[in-house]
Amino acid sequence: MSHPNSYYQSVIDGIGQLNETVTTDSYLNTIQKIIKSYNVSPKIKITTGKTKGDYDWKSDIINLRPTYKSLTELVMSVLHEIHHAMMRKKYGSKKYEQMYLMSGEMAVVAGGDFHDDNAFEEEAEKWARKNLKKWKLKEHRK
Repeated sequence: MSHPNSYYQSVIDGIGQLNETVTTDSYLNTIQKIIKSYNVSPKIKITTGKTKGDYDWKSDIINLRPTYKSLTELVMSVLHEIHHAMMRKKYGSKKYEQMYLMSGEMAVVAGGDFHDDNAFEEEAEKWARKNLKKWKLKEHRK
């Protein structure tokens, strides 16, 4: 993955260095460029909720919260939801839904939580962490 222009560099330079609350709407353009760089095209919606974000696979919408504790938390949430969008693109909406629901049910049967112990959620979180590192590493390659 490459980020060819200085605009990306200015975004990346701030990741991990900003410890104050950030508003999602002030980073919408950046979020859209991050999403586009992964070759998916979900719409972005700012909504309230109990989690840091969620993905509506039926409508292909990433739902983000109005504020985040830091830019890192915002980007991590975006990356996590991008992974869900990538899986939807790979499997199709209906098959992805079936697979996700089955994974959640398997987690419950094993004594876990439908969402938190869902293999798709664990995979998305792992992928987001890995890709966040790529974004943060970019700041050292000026």
